[in-house]
Amino acid sequence: MNHLLKIFLVLLIPLTSFAQTHKLEGKIQDSLQNSIPNTNIIATPLDTDDEITFSISDQKGRYRLKLSEHSRYLVEITYLGFQKISDTIQISENQTQNFTLKESTVSLEEVLIRQEMAVIVKEDTITYHTDQFKTGEERKLRDILKKLPGVEVDRDGNVKVNGKSVTKLMVDGKTFFTGDEKLGVNNIPADAVDEVEALDNYNEVAFLKGLEDSDKMALNIKLKDGKKKFVFGDVEVGGGVEDRFLFYPKLFYYSPKTAINVIGDVNNIGQKSFTVQDYLDFEGGFGLALEDPSTYFSLYRDDFAQFLQEDEFTYSKNDFGAASLSQELGGHFSLDAYSIFNKGKLETLTKQNLTYQANNQADEFREQSGLNELLFSINKIKLRYDNMDNLDLRANTTIKYNEGNSENLLSSFVQNEKEFVNTYTKPDNIEFAQVFNLNKQFSYKHTTKVEASLKHSDQTTDRLWNFNQALFSGIIPLVDEDDTYQLSQRNRNTINNFKLNAKHYWVLADFHHIYPVAGFNYFDTEYQTLDEQILNDGSTNSFQDAGFNNQLDFNLLDAYAGFQYKTQIDDLVLRPGLVVHNYSWNAAQFNNEIANNNKTIFLPEFFAEYEFNTSKKLKLEYNRYSNFSNISGFANRLRLQSFNQLYRGNENLENQLYNRIRLNYRNFNLFKGLTYFVNLSYSHREKSIRNQTEIEGIDQISTSIYTDLPENTYSISGNINKRIPDFSFSLGTNFSFSDYSRIINNETLAYQNNNYSYNWRVNTRFDDLPNFEVGYRHSFSRLNSDQIDNKFMRLTPFALVEYDFLDDFIFKFDYDYNYFKNQTTDNSNRFEIAESSLFYGKEDSAWSFEISATNIFDVDFKRENSVNEFIVSDRRIFLQPRTILFKLIYKL
Repeated sequence: MNHLLKIFLVLLIPLTSFAQTHKLEGKIQDSLQNSIPNTNIIATPLDTDDEITFSISDQKGRYRLKLSEHSRYLVEITYLGFQKISDTIQISENQTQNFTLKESTVSLEEVLIRQEMAVIVKEDTITYHTDQFKTGEERKLRDILKKLPGVEVDRDGNVKVNGKSVTKLMVDGKTFFTGDEKLGVNNIPADAVDEVEALDNYNEVAFLKGLEDSDKMALNIKLKDGKKKFVFGDVEVGGGVEDRFLFYPKLFYYSPKTAINVIGDVNNIGQKSFTVQDYLDFEGGFGLALEDPSTYFSLYRDDFAQFLQEDEFTYSKNDFGAASLSQELGGHFSLDAYSIFNKGKLETLTKQNLTYQANNQADEFREQSGLNELLFSINKIKLRYDNMDNLDLRANTTIKYNEGNSENLLSSFVQNEKEFVNTYTKPDNIEFAQVFNLNKQFSYKHTTKVEASLKHSDQTTDRLWNFNQALFSGIIPLVDEDDTYQLSQRNRNTINNFKLNAKHYWVLADFHHIYPVAGFNYFDTEYQTLDEQILNDGSTNSFQDAGFNNQLDFNLLDAYAGFQYKTQIDDLVLRPGLVVHNYSWNAAQFNNEIANNNKTIFLPEFFAEYEFNTSKKLKLEYNRYSNFSNISGFANRLRLQSFNQLYRGNENLENQLYNRIRLNYRNFNLFKGLTYFVNLSYSHREKSIRNQTEIEGIDQISTSIYTDLPENTYSISGNINKRIPDFSFSLGTNFSFSDYSRIINNETLAYQNNNYSYNWRVNTRFDDLPNFEVGYRHSFSRLNSDQIDNKFMRLTPFALVEYDFLDDFIFKFDYDYNYFKNQTTDNSNRFEIAESSLFYGKEDSAWSFEISATNIFDVDFKRENSVNEFIVSDRRIFLQPRTILFKLIYKL
């Protein structure tokens, strides 16, 4: 904790003295005394080195500037369609001054004003001219975005505009790689950027805007004229102690018709250019999580995602390469393609103390080490025809492939007994998807959207287990030969999926629309598992007669039809809807039919949005959802999941059914530099698929059941962000309450799971002083029932310092302190992580240098605590030792 105190003391130094400032405020209006919102007011110092001060008038035309005492400023007021006002002002106290703009009658003058305006707000688009905000030390796009009003960038490169998350990044109108903003935000050079456009309610098909209710926020980066046909980028090469190395090239070519991006990353310092969140976003992201949670979490648990989630390790080597091409072919045709390749190697070590919450089971200690190697590739090509008027056609082809090898060594200690488990895993997966889209506007009143997709995936996972003790005696018929047992398992899942969806947008009148929708979704799945013992002579001992092994053939047809009705009453938009689904499915196990069902489900929906003004909205959404779980859940025979877990599916499963209602209020005010939002949600499950678990000692046998056990979740979250000239303040909070039931050892237990957290953060934006971000996260959680009561608390102060000094140096320091306490047992743990870097580079030189260090305090491990209905876990995750790296950077 001493490190933390020293850091906060250092951070207080820049706050000890500032020049005296006063407020200049007033209103911007036209000759009829009408307020003019979104007017730019820029104050440029004439006699001092003070920074340029900037303001945007609010909906009432109000503006506010903070100016240094006795300094002369050139104040310029600009707005499209009006003549620019220029005035020289010097103040010695707070002052009020109104300005009246006159309409412009010269078209050339409007062009010049557009070029001079720092920010242009027009309907759903905010345009930032970045030269008005640059101070010279920016290296990447993220450094520019941090300085734009209403824009936030976190440490990973995720971007929010006026509190809304950005979901797509484009460069000169062309999608950058997969569209994920982090890749571009962290890599596009700052000196190539001319404008940043924030596009709210973004729709890729222009004539669908206003028909589809898109809530997406996109960024479009416009390059400087000199970069319109230009190669730019940089190459980083680094080396360090203990044979650490880095090779990180980033090359970009842009012309009016062609864009080529190439990024490579070869290192053994633990740096990852493709994360599990990138993978989930590629597959549909948060939208998929809302529409089909079972598919989303199935992706989250697959072998590929498990590898990407390993972000704590003792050693990591990563070979990453990505390339994309955007090409205008002429005749309204365009081609977009990208390929991502990654080969990784991870070594991990964890130690756990496990406390079991059932049957007074003795505690367990586990030590687990792993060596994981995985190769994956994602490739996509899109051919598009867009006549820029009323027809948009697209054909997308995606191919994914991954293979790997994993060796996991686990030792389990319970009282005086030791059990070891060596697991060797080899996943192999290939997936092909073809998607066709047709969007056609026949007239103002009639527009049709059709999507057809075909998907094939084939996933095989081979496992080999070595044990020193028999598992699940009485269930698994093991043959005793010596002190060890060897088990082999093969899981194979082959899926063919064809989907067709059609929607018609019928404009009955300006404020009355009806949208019929119809389609179907067909799955043909083969799921196979094989568990058997390998004997010393190489022969096998089958577990077939003991209820193991699956050979499931499953077919599901989901046909649906429905409508949405959309109307507007003043500033209120209403959109009720109803979709009817008919499910028909059958399942066969070893060619014997085990399920054949048909059912119809009604799924109502409701959407309402009230727009107080362009910056203040209230939104209400209700949906009833229905989906099937992972098809493997219908496989009704046993399979081994780990050394102490068996699982059996259930042929009597059906579709899950749940309701969700969400209320969102969002408000941003550029004049006040204030953004805040509040989200409330409630979900209720009518029908769920949950596991029924039998526990004996540390062993668990789980079976999926179709149940109407009560399950409710209530949540509320909010955030407020305030910006003043040199500071940004943020306060956020989140509350989540769940009540649900589980069946354990044939007893139905009711649980309550409560989570609360709050956080605050302060950022600075000084020109000549160190800039810092300091904050504090505090969270509480509680899981309780009639039999258990677990309460936990975690607090995490953090600090980030960035100091540009002597014109050519940039120093960065990043620090996190973590404290965790089990309030039930009064046990606590803590650890602190820090990293730092020093960069040197002259503005007019292509060469620059950097020295960096990670895990500065050389922490051996960090601790994590978790709890579920069965286990309380205290986990030590061992970390890569301190790494010091020297980098040489060449900018093209």
